[in-house]
Amino acid sequence: MKNILILGDSHTTRLGYCAAQWFLKNIESTRAAECNAQYNIKTLDENGYTIFMKDTLVSREDDTCKILMSGHSGRSAYSYDFDNFASGTQKEILSEWNIKDNIFIPWLGYIDCRNHLPNKTIKNYADAEQVVSRYIDNVMKKFDKCKVIFMEPIPQFITIVTSSWRFSELDPDHEFEERHEQYLNFVKELRKQCLERGLEEPISVSKILGTDMIEPWMQPKSPLSMYLNDHMRPEQYEKILSYIYSKF
Repeated sequence: MKNILILGDSHTTRLGYCAAQWFLKNIESTRAAECNAQYNIKTLDENGYTIFMKDTLVSREDDTCKILMSGHSGRSAYSYDFDNFASGTQKEILSEWNIKDNIFIPWLGYIDCRNHLPNKTIKNYADAEQVVSRYIDNVMKKFDKCKVIFMEPIPQFITIVTSSWRFSELDPDHEFEERHEQYLNFVKELRKQCLERGLEEPISVSKILGTDMIEPWMQPKSPLSMYLNDHMRPEQYEKILSYIYSKF
């Protein structure tokens, strides 16, 4: 049986939420393996900002593979703690993943492109080349035995409906053009550095979705009581899940 771990930010959480329906529609022998959700409302990132954190772990399996989707809201590629799996809530479950024949798919970078890389005044930060280099270093240091294939971050959203009155530090005012430029820089660096290090070509989310930007029609229109509406409709995440299942 193939064992696949996808680890990322809240987009991985959304992927997990869509997995049950996709498996039921497409795979006859599907079954839930485990489901875990832990909440910590206040924590500080590497720049001292308070961030909203939610850790989720959803797993589905059939007769041929098991896919774990580990989501960590608000986490960046630059500072993600792979030793503790962010907050430590999933450490006991995931700490033994680094074994031969297991597959690990890191899926971070969206937050870096959305919040941090466009901000030229932020302290202790870096450019896309440095962020990607540190990201790959941290992944390969922790996962040196299993098969690692990076996945490029979700493209930036043209329109983000925000609730900045609640968590303003999560909602920096960066225009789409700024965020999109940093996304392209990040993806370029990820592809380049994976090639230089002899790693497999990253999975291209933009190719799977057929676009390098998320247009409003791809977003849910309700509910808008969420903190940030920069997530996609379920059918968009299902395209990503379908690609990964078929690839492996």
